[in-house]
Amino acid sequence: MTLNITKLNNAIEIGTIIPMEECNGNIGRWAEDYLEDLGWIVNRGKGIDLPQVGAELKTRKYGSTSGHTIGSMLAQDIIDNDWQAGNNMFDKAQHHYRVYHKVNELTGDNIVVSAQLYNFSDEEIQDNLKEAWNHCRSVLLQNLGSSNDLQYIRGNEKWAYLELQENGYYQFRITPGIMKKMESIVNTNRTKMFFVGL
Repeated sequence: MTLNITKLNNAIEIGTIIPMEECNGNIGRWAEDYLEDLGWIVNRGKGIDLPQVGAELKTRKYGSTSGHTIGSMLAQDIIDNDWQAGNNMFDKAQHHYRVYHKVNELTGDNIVVSAQLYNFSDEEIQDNLKEAWNHCRSVLLQNLGSSNDLQYIRGNEKWAYLELQENGYYQFRITPGIMKKMESIVNTNRTKMFFVGL
């Protein structure tokens, strides 16, 4: 039996008021600061955000329709990296501490409505992400040397896609519908809840 940790003790709690409105990733930075204040080690550079539990920290406005960003890489780095451990994108797609927030219509406060650890290492999830990754790599490889940068690289019925950013990096992203499906797979596969903290 595999134990799946779902909740972090001494972390962000449901009902926590976020003292700001969402703007350009500020809530993600707030979450990093908040966890550091609680004693967590937060990696703000390349690699996993929460090394103590091997998870990426992801904040998201509840009901947002934009893609879920796993991470960013340059086109050549994407071409050079298989979907396996050591690939920064692969590593970031294994476990997420996902914090959802929304505005309370009565008070106007931005409030945490969900804070949960997800184990996305499930074979079905990883096989589909690998398929999407390999599709994106092959399209980039075919376009190598072209003066036209591709804004989006998507495949028919693929679980993830690449989106070019102004800084020249590609974000590896997952649509909201697929992320919901991934979360559902994780919740269905859970066999035991276990709590961990500092």
